Amino acid sequence: MKIFSVGLDQLTVNEIRQSGYQVVMQSAFPDSAQGTDDMLIVTSGEAGVLQLRELRERYPGWMILYVYNERGARGGKSVHMTCEELGIHFLPPRSTGSAIVEKIRLILMEDQDERSNVIAVLGSGPGVGCTSVAGMLAGRMAAAGRRVLLLGMNVYDPGYDRKPAISLDRIRSKLSGSRLSDEDFGQWILQDGYYYLPGNCDYLGAQDYRESEMEYLLDRASEHAEIVIADLGAIPESAAWYSGMRKSALHLLVTHPRHESRVEALLELAGHMDLEPSEFKLVVNRLGQSEALSPKSLALRFGAELLLELPQYAQVSGRLPLGKKELAQADEKVRAMLSSFGFAPEVRKKGIYR
Repeated sequence: MKIFSVGLDQLTVNEIRQSGYQVVMQSAFPDSAQGTDDMLIVTSGEAGVLQLRELRERYPGWMILYVYNERGARGGKSVHMTCEELGIHFLPPRSTGSAIVEKIRLILMEDQDERSNVIAVLGSGPGVGCTSVAGMLAGRMAAAGRRVLLLGMNVYDPGYDRKPAISLDRIRSKLSGSRLSDEDFGQWILQDGYYYLPGNCDYLGAQDYRESEMEYLLDRASEHAEIVIADLGAIPESAAWYSGMRKSALHLLVTHPRHESRVEALLELAGHMDLEPSEFKLVVNRLGQSEALSPKSLALRFGAELLLELPQYAQVSGRLPLGKKELAQADEKVRAMLSSFGFAPEVRKKGIYR
């Protein structure tokens, strides 16, 4: 990706380059056909506010950052609103070079999130049901006709009762050597219509995984499937957990009303990764009849969205035996999630049976 700069001074451009970005200084606006994955940074001295709409139409697929330099102007908020309306990123007057670099980083992170097909499922504590919820969602998405991979990225618990023939630790050498082939995905466990890679079974090597290996796994899985669900587990102390959090477009937190303090600690940690509480969807699992705090109150307490409420089941296996009501609610949420990834829901006509 190239960053085309129109109006920035040489010192600011040098600072951006020193941060690792490829910047092309322009005295005139670049050809809009050069690439839709590029970014254009333009100052208000080169493009006035009245030209913003024309600028957006000229570069429809580009990321545009508008640096507003009219110091003392009272219309900054109005300009910001115009930029928001047009899908143009905005920086206020007196923005330093480091502020521009940070803004570029956040824009690229948002762009990556929008393109990602990864859903992170994490738990607020061991045994809260993170893996079973991830499996349930994978199964319902597969039932909706999507190609789904479930990655066991919990390095402290494989999430699989029986000793598996394939697991995260068994493909470790291929991850470190970047040698995962398309055929490897077909060797994973096929259940409920999706392929599943259990988590790490080698507890002695739990801390040995590197972020580059986990990012490679997520990238290859994303190429191979329409939806990737990353089961990150409940212990945020691994390269797998951090990589999964960063690379995911959606973050589902499986929790329980009694885990209020744990949720608070997790969201505080996520804040250091530029993730806001509003970016999390809560799945309140194993809900009893006499909880002091309701699921809705828990979500409101932290400013997160309540996605699902699941009751306590007398489980005989790792799969959630959803009742009719819970299944309908889960399918409704699954359709909404698939729609957010650009998959149109199947339309079933009444009176037609196949």
